[in-house]
Amino acid sequence: MTTITVMSRLGRRTYKRLVYGIVAVAVLGLFVGIALDRYFVGAVVYLLGAWIGGTIAVVAPRLSDRTLQDERDYELHNHASGLALRVTMVLGLSVIPALYVLEAGGQFEISGAVSGMVLTLSALFLLYGICYGIVK
Repeated sequence: MTTITVMSRLGRRTYKRLVYGIVAVAVLGLFVGIALDRYFVGAVVYLLGAWIGGTIAVVAPRLSDRTLQDERDYELHNHASGLALRVTMVLGLSVIPALYVLEAGGQFEISGAVSGMVLTLSALFLLYGICYGIVK
């Protein structure tokens, strides 16, 4: 019951500041951990912040009696997601085949990192296609 009372006082601006602030502290904690050679501590701070910020971002709009997200947010999210996928697709389609041709010609060797990037991008677009099919 207390959670709903607290969430009902949460406004749109406070909600965004809270979520972005937690995520910013998480990222800063990760960088500080790396800079101080405390990778584990930095990773823990980052993971806690990412999960706490993500949980608030998902749960708060459901528990609040105020509108914390509206059509503008959904439209911006859809536009940004589509733009990110299009940019990734254009860069991937223009670079990846050339890398394989250069490797076949002995001019370039595809390392494990590049191979992992290709697999990750392929998995991303496969996941997008599956999600698009489910939503449609």
